[in-house]
Amino acid sequence: MAHKYWEHRSAWDFYRMPEAAQTAFREAVRDARCGDEKAVEAFVEASVTDLMRPVVTLHDLVSDGLAELPADARPDVERVLFGQFNGQTSPIRLVRQVLDRARLDGLNDRQIAGAVTVVLESHGLLQRDPA
Repeated sequence: MAHKYWEHRSAWDFYRMPEAAQTAFREAVRDARCGDEKAVEAFVEASVTDLMRPVVTLHDLVSDGLAELPADARPDVERVLFGQFNGQTSPIRLVRQVLDRARLDGLNDRQIAGAVTVVLESHGLLQRDPA
């Protein structure tokens, strides 16, 4: 039998997410408990129907369920549950997403470079040089 530490370790991933994603997940839990169809469907897609658990434990169950979904189904479900896609995204895909958004926002080259840097750092794909 696994030690309790290992059983609950992954649940702490919830607290490593950006606060906006934590808030979106809590709201999705609330909406599902209130019968909101979109939220309920997202939880069912992640194989979770018992929503009367503490949020961190529920996040752990959802994470396990999401891992079993086909890769192309995850982004839509995660956007409903977390307000963002939390799965593994390649650096190229991240850069393309930033470029698309930056062009829509009318950013100049210097601003786009800064945006790409910040996004790659936030995903742990680029280390900031020590000052």
